[in-house]
Amino acid sequence: MEVPEQSAAHLYAAALREALTAFTTSGGTQRDLARALNVAPATLSRYLSGERVAPRDFLRRLRGHLDRQGMPWTPEEYENLDALCGQAHASSGSPAVQLAQLREELARLRSEQEQAQQVAEERLTGLEEQAGRLAEQLEEALERARAAEARVAEQDETLRHGQAYIHQVEAELAQQREQARLLQQEVGVLREQNRRLVEERPRVAGASTQDTSFEATLAARHNRQERIAQEQARLAREASHRAGISAGSEYSAPTIPRPVDGTQYRPARHTIVALTCAAAICVSGATFAAGLQATPGPAVWKLVLTAVIGLFVSAMCWGKCGVYAEDYARNHWAPDALDTFVTFAGPLLLAASTITPFILDTDVLGHWLADIVGLL
Repeated sequence: MEVPEQSAAHLYAAALREALTAFTTSGGTQRDLARALNVAPATLSRYLSGERVAPRDFLRRLRGHLDRQGMPWTPEEYENLDALCGQAHASSGSPAVQLAQLREELARLRSEQEQAQQVAEERLTGLEEQAGRLAEQLEEALERARAAEARVAEQDETLRHGQAYIHQVEAELAQQREQARLLQQEVGVLREQNRRLVEERPRVAGASTQDTSFEATLAARHNRQERIAQEQARLAREASHRAGISAGSEYSAPTIPRPVDGTQYRPARHTIVALTCAAAICVSGATFAAGLQATPGPAVWKLVLTAVIGLFVSAMCWGKCGVYAEDYARNHWAPDALDTFVTFAGPLLLAASTITPFILDTDVLGHWLADIVGLL
């Protein structure tokens, strides 16, 4: 059947021949092309002559073969051939050709639909991932905001504690200033009384009993003045120490001023108690040393228990000696020097009582004490 010159199939075939110009000019033949495209040479000849309409599948295979041969079509050329293919199939009067065209169109639409669905799923997956990342970032931002709010609340609470502590220290300083002022007034009164007593002393020098009473009164008032001066110096040191703490340290519980100990110092009683405490410390050290020297020695738990009890007894005795030493220092000696002596005397005495049996290589007294307490 002859095809009209200007039919769609003829235009489609002419476009195919033009598209194969580069292939044929480079030495390619229709037989080689038919073998490569897996079609009969006669069928290829009918496609190129316009007697039959080449399907789109043939067009796609032809494009792929030319791409592999290094003679690719431009997108415009392929779109032109595809449009001419569609027009040729649409204008063909053969039901088989039209059915094939419809099937190709349907396959093409399905392919485009699948591609569009795949693109949509990929975009949806990307959006879901982006939404998840945004949710995580939002959660992290909320967590940071809550942490910042907690830090601000903590700083506010610390500031309130600091302000309360400053107010309390100021109140204590004001109270100490008032006490210092009252003490100064009392010192002034005592000085005035002392001056008057000194002035009246020649008038009553004749009577021995009156002179003795006057000397005792003067000595008592002198001792009282010294105690007041020492207490005033102690209060001044505590005030300066608290002022330094309130200026550069964190909040801590304020120190309650220690009241003035008005007990009378008793030399004999305090000396006996101090010697007893020193003996208790020596007994603790000697007992522990005897436990270490004994062969066979006691159980480990007994040694540990003896060490703990010895340290406790030594600490109690050491503290008692410190209290008595402070009472003695307020009446006779320099407080700082005596405090230093008591601070180092207790540990040195305990260490000496523990080491001395090893140096002398004897444990007679310590062995007897350890046997009494049940250590051996």
